Amino acid sequence: MRWSKVKSLVEARFSEKLNKRVQIYSTRYGECTCGRAWLTLDGSEIANFCTRAHYNKERESVQPSKKSQARFDTMPVEYGELSRQDAYRACWAFLHELSLEEALSDSDPLVQTLAVLDARLGKRRLRALDPDALHPLAEKLWKLRMDAEGLSVGESRKKATPS
Repeated sequence: MRWSKVKSLVEARFSEKLNKRVQIYSTRYGECTCGRAWLTLDGSEIANFCTRAHYNKERESVQPSKKSQARFDTMPVEYGELSRQDAYRACWAFLHELSLEEALSDSDPLVQTLAVLDARLGKRRLRALDPDALHPLAEKLWKLRMDAEGLSVGESRKKATPS
């Protein structure tokens, strides 16, 4: 399936309050599979899934320069943590293989993030999620979704921990 179709299907599942604010992109460079995928919030990049950085990190042979490292220090996904192919696989699994409950408990940060943005996740279930169990990227977008839905993050934390 073409990326443009996957992208439109994934974004169509996003909550009505966030479907125009959060977008996912992918590009490749040349004929190889190298490239990157990224998430944006209101047009600003919040996560970068760069294939080259991912493989360099795995090999530990090349470290990102200090200039590029500083740019990603504030992002919730570590530079090189995921590749473009990982992002595509996560989108495919989210669309075709996992239930919403499975996606929320998945170990893949992008699958969790997509599940938090999913419109099928109602306010009650959204409020009941434990943000400490989420990857930092999913937690950041959980907070954004809570705010967009008019729900208090503090109230959710009280309900998530038994008294």
